Amino acid sequence: MKNIEIQPFGRLKTGREAYLYTLKNKNNMSIRITDYGASLEAVLLPQKTGVPRDVVLGFDSVSGYEDTALYLGATIGRYAGQIRGGSFWLNGEQYSLFKNDHGNTLHGGRHGFDKHCFTASPDEDKNMVTFLASIEDGEEGFPGNLQIGSSYRLTDENEIIMVHTARSDKDTVLNMTNHSYYNLDGHDSGSIEDHRLEICGSRFLELSEDCCPNGNILDVLGTPMDFLKMTRIGERIGAPYPQLKISEGYDHNWNIEWTEGVIRKIAVLESSSGDVRMEVFSDLPGLQFYSGNYLNGSEAGKGGCRYGFRTGLCLEPQYYPAAPNYKHFPAAVLRRNETYKHTIKLKFYCL
Repeated sequence: MKNIEIQPFGRLKTGREAYLYTLKNKNNMSIRITDYGASLEAVLLPQKTGVPRDVVLGFDSVSGYEDTALYLGATIGRYAGQIRGGSFWLNGEQYSLFKNDHGNTLHGGRHGFDKHCFTASPDEDKNMVTFLASIEDGEEGFPGNLQIGSSYRLTDENEIIMVHTARSDKDTVLNMTNHSYYNLDGHDSGSIEDHRLEICGSRFLELSEDCCPNGNILDVLGTPMDFLKMTRIGERIGAPYPQLKISEGYDHNWNIEWTEGVIRKIAVLESSSGDVRMEVFSDLPGLQFYSGNYLNGSEAGKGGCRYGFRTGLCLEPQYYPAAPNYKHFPAAVLRRNETYKHTIKLKFYCL
């Protein structure tokens, strides 16, 4: 039986105590997750030096997660990415949402899943913790009372398996993901531009000037968006390419060849020196790659580290952002009393 460590993580402004849950495997790899936002706080990889390397950005206490607008490590919902104009139609009815990003709704609005404190259910036999929450009908304008779950399991194969689930009492739109910022050189090691990345997608969503997809789907070939082969992230990030100028770097959705319900590898990330590799698997048709362009060092992270420009990157498996606004995108609709399930797997290699 595994031993799941539970420790206090600080008190929320409501007075509720938050907690941190630590999972370890036989290889001395460990992860830490807080019940606030069901957020991945640390991924500690064993190193030959004997000092573990923490490869995700985070905070030392829950107050950092409560105050931040960066979504570090958080479970995202109701809708990962943007919904254009803060509005969508479903079953002939229009829903108006809280607008929090250039006139659009981003990551569920001002009070998304990242700002909920979940109830934890540890399972030592499976080396897993499941975080559960109830989301009210009408929160941020979305329909349906939701029962959601976000679980983290650590295997002895150095895999983190995240499973997002939900049920609703009304038809609704839903797009859940994890928003960890990765730096495989170490969370406090500086720029990720020398990391190398491969994305298993030959098309991406074009952005308008408001950073929201406009419905157009473009081919990556001949552009700086081509990561079909392992490529240094900084190699073309400064190219005079209009899509990169809009978001000051990469912040786009890549379209992944998709068979519903099938988990497959969608990306590979390597550290600057190649000594750590992370493979990303998912069963959804999109992957948002964000190169940390809006990190500016304004908030103190773990150990007082200031996370500056491009010191972490996000790889967010998901449905397409703005899918409720475009009928030719895969539909991100959860029907009443049906079950939503999204599995993400991260597999780490220390070389």
